Amino acid sequence: MNNPSYAGRDRSISGRKEDSGSLNSPVITFIERKTKPNFMRRMILSSVLSTCLVGISFTAQALADEQTFIQKAATNDQTAIILSQLAVERASSPEIKQFAQTMVMDLTRSTSLLKRIAVDHGMALPENPGPQTNEKLKRLENQSGVAFDKTYIEIMITDHEEVLHAFEAEAAKAADPKLKDFIAKVQPIVANHLQMATAIR
Repeated sequence: MNNPSYAGRDRSISGRKEDSGSLNSPVITFIERKTKPNFMRRMILSSVLSTCLVGISFTAQALADEQTFIQKAATNDQTAIILSQLAVERASSPEIKQFAQTMVMDLTRSTSLLKRIAVDHGMALPENPGPQTNEKLKRLENQSGVAFDKTYIEIMITDHEEVLHAFEAEAAKAADPKLKDFIAKVQPIVANHLQMATAIR
């Protein structure tokens, strides 16, 4: 026999459980509404931060590449000037003497332009072109006549091929407008020097 009081109590408990479930639903919805926007904001901020870091990294790399190019171009200018000054004095061929004089004049102007760009990049051009230049200079000092002429021209061709490649590579990626303008002005001169040296050979 069923006891009415127990049946009523069961209905009451069941009703409270159902009510409890229906009360929790709005709370969960409210939490979800609050959580989703916060999550989205975090995702957006994370994406923006990643983009900024990539941009900073790219800018830093571009600056480093430009500084490396400036250093290389300056070293090449100084090396060619030093060797060409010696060639003006000691070359046996009038054609090579004239070529060497052209090298000194053109590369002195090139160095002058490059110094201004180096200042903008917070760097100073090297005062000494380094041990490789000293080695080349010693090779020339130990030679004379036709042997001197041949060695000097071969050095000029090798060095100009290398630096022309550097100009071509940097022209495609340089970001600094002044550096791009420098490359546009000087690259044809470097190419002309190479053509002249090759013709003399």
